[in-house]
Amino acid sequence: MQRESASQHLPRATESRQQRGMGLAILTPLSHRPIRRMWFGQVLAAIGAELYAVAVIWTAIDLVGRDAGYIATLQAAAVLVGSLSAGALTDRWRYTTTMITADLARVATVLVLPVAHALGWMSPGLLLAVAVCVGLMTGWFDPALQATLTPLAPEPRLRHASNALFDATRRFARIAGPTLVFVLHQVMSTIGFFIVTAVSFAASAAAVAAVAATGVPLVATDRAPHGRSGLDAVIGGFRALGERPLALYALCSSAIANVTWAGGYLFGMALVFRVERSESLSGFAGMMLSYGIGNLLGNFVLASLPPTNAAGRIAVSKLIFGAGIVLLSLGPSLPLLMLIAAFTAVNGPLGDLAVLQVLQSSFPAAVLGRVFRAQTCMVWGGMLAGYLLAPSLLLWVRPSTMVGLLGGTSIVVGLVGLALRHWRWIPAGTSPTVADA
Repeated sequence: MQRESASQHLPRATESRQQRGMGLAILTPLSHRPIRRMWFGQVLAAIGAELYAVAVIWTAIDLVGRDAGYIATLQAAAVLVGSLSAGALTDRWRYTTTMITADLARVATVLVLPVAHALGWMSPGLLLAVAVCVGLMTGWFDPALQATLTPLAPEPRLRHASNALFDATRRFARIAGPTLVFVLHQVMSTIGFFIVTAVSFAASAAAVAAVAATGVPLVATDRAPHGRSGLDAVIGGFRALGERPLALYALCSSAIANVTWAGGYLFGMALVFRVERSESLSGFAGMMLSYGIGNLLGNFVLASLPPTNAAGRIAVSKLIFGAGIVLLSLGPSLPLLMLIAAFTAVNGPLGDLAVLQVLQSSFPAAVLGRVFRAQTCMVWGGMLAGYLLAPSLLLWVRPSTMVGLLGGTSIVVGLVGLALRHWRWIPAGTSPTVADA
């Protein structure tokens, strides 16, 4: 079978435009057929995942009331466990095989809930079991998707644009998801969202299968030496990070920022709107919408800029995020709060695209799968820590104070990064290395 390269489906005009770094650089990967197929499936899956998140939390509230928050905590723990266990179970699979398996498992698992509802078997235990299973499969899927982008887009500029495109897909879903929730809720009950979610995961599996059928050389996941496969599959990514100071800082800073994201923004600001502000749910929804718009616009702008000085971008992104969270905690008027949220959201693409650049350019393809599993583990580990830490802080301080304190931790992380860069303990990360060789 003839294999397609990244350049075969890039028209000359598109390549030229990409080289000039014009404003729509984020869209240039769509002229490459395998990337376009993968992206289309992920658009549907990301929106479906937003529907799933709403359906799970509302169903949990109906079943267990205020204890519904534990569902999110346990699902974050499941993603953490899934990212650790995936290597031991899938190390000899191709990335596409791992993704298709995870998608189909999520389809089957999610469909259990509408069937159980129809039969009158719905229970908190069943909902928890489904949430945990979906979390485990997410821990399999996400690292494989990230590792796949390197062979799909081997040329550095195309890879940078592809990173931005797929990152924008997740952020776009945060805007489209709530809108679709409103529309679908007019014609179906919340339990029907699980059926739509299952369809979206099935579409994702079909898209991945279509990419695999093109013959693009998607390398098999890395294999550990004989006799060490189980242990190496679990900790190999962390061992590799220890040899790259910039990559280690990138992921450690992301983990700490996700403590702030989960405990301070998602959970903390929800409490602020619930108990300290008069706008309640409508104000919280406005803040979330503004954050999503800022995310998406930031992605489009940053995709057109060359990916230089990754270390500086990562550190500044943490400063922007922390400062924004602190400002949100000070209780400004709703219009000003929404503007602050939109500005704060720029940290996402600014930092995340730089982290992807660091990982993809610092490690050979043979170990990228493990490195991305380590990243997923640290990101979701940070979120789990945030969900667990927030209730303890609330025993001592009010919600807005807790939000401000957690925002301060992200500021500290950013300052540490600038200091490390100033003292040259971490490199700037301005040029391609291993993965581009």
